[in-house]
Amino acid sequence: MIKKTRRNLFIIYSVIIGLILIIMAVTFYLMLSGVLARDEHTRLEAASAKAQMEWQRRMTNPIGGTNDNRDMKDNRPPHKMEWEFLQSNQAAVVTDMNGQILSQSLVRNPLVTEGYLREIQIQAINNKPYVLQHIEIDNRSYAVMSMDMNNLRGIRLYIAEDISNQKHLLTEMRWLLGGVSILLLVVASILGYILAGRAMIPITRSYERQKAFTADASHELRTPLSVLQASMEILEEQKQQLPSIHQLVMGHMKDEIHRMIRLTENLLLLARSDSAMQLSQLELFDLRQTIVSTMDRMRLAAQAKQIFIEAHVDSLKEGLSYKGDADQISQLLYILLDNAVKFSDVEGSVIVRSESYAKGGIEITIADRGCGIPAEDIPHIFERFYRVDKARSRESGGTGLGLSIAARVVHNHGGELTVKSSVDQGSVFIIRLPEMG
Repeated sequence: MIKKTRRNLFIIYSVIIGLILIIMAVTFYLMLSGVLARDEHTRLEAASAKAQMEWQRRMTNPIGGTNDNRDMKDNRPPHKMEWEFLQSNQAAVVTDMNGQILSQSLVRNPLVTEGYLREIQIQAINNKPYVLQHIEIDNRSYAVMSMDMNNLRGIRLYIAEDISNQKHLLTEMRWLLGGVSILLLVVASILGYILAGRAMIPITRSYERQKAFTADASHELRTPLSVLQASMEILEEQKQQLPSIHQLVMGHMKDEIHRMIRLTENLLLLARSDSAMQLSQLELFDLRQTIVSTMDRMRLAAQAKQIFIEAHVDSLKEGLSYKGDADQISQLLYILLDNAVKFSDVEGSVIVRSESYAKGGIEITIADRGCGIPAEDIPHIFERFYRVDKARSRESGGTGLGLSIAARVVHNHGGELTVKSSVDQGSVFIIRLPEMG
């Protein structure tokens, strides 16, 4: 239980830290890409504004000079306009309504050489006066802004900027953030495991004290309960001389003493089984004979309810040696058989089967045709002190510890205990023990 709790804490810590790292990395990446996109947009807008101003000046501004020629227009063609305001990674093209190039910024302009203008038609969207697109030309990435020239119908301006370096930066940043996040996650997971271990120290100490108290209390209660039981047996010899009311009270006392004895024995066994078995406690024993002997012990109680215990253990060969704790295995079988008999109807039957299963393991099933277990109770039946029908369990002397002890014994042997049950149809308990011999 302690290891499972520590593992759960470790998983929770790792998941929380991992989510925080992912959120931080994604946030940082989105912020960086947003900043680069805004800078790119600002540069293109600034370049397009300057280009339009230069175009308008070329079209309308008079030639500077004397008053005699002040009213003369500049007859130099606009395509001779200077593009020195563009940055080294920017290019520009001006076209007419027919797509013919009126001016371009570079001798080898990527917008012209790759036929970009002939392949696409750009329209304004979202009521904006421009369109921004990203294209790939000759293994380079470009951001292209296109717009109509102010007050010049059909004249269109294209401004392109090489953003390959920005894209390369974002790619490297993704790899860097991914690598750093994984590294930090590994470091944080190691720290989380250490912190989970430290957090479990007081819990482990408390749990060990609880186990010690349970074992000590159970052990100390055995002596006075044994005295009470012996005293009750002496009083029973004079039972006929007592008034009927005294006999009734004595009967109740006897039942409660027996129930307390079973409870202390179960608590002591549970406290012992909580401790992992040491190798020195394991021994080779005849598993088939253990099953048969346990069934023989239960036959007397079964006969009282006219219940027939049917055995199918022939598949286990005589003298089959199994390495484990013989007393715990015997207690496991006794608990399951006792429950099967208790909760079976009169003149019912209990069937015990045993056979080998995968990889040399052994499967033992104990089936009854009793009252069954409701589906909502099945996940809880192996919890301590859990009882499906509390009134009936108390009448039958149950303490709610039997199945918890059975599950712990199977766990100590590295096996698995499961149950299949339907109300009024009975229950089937399945024990699977791995090969230990």
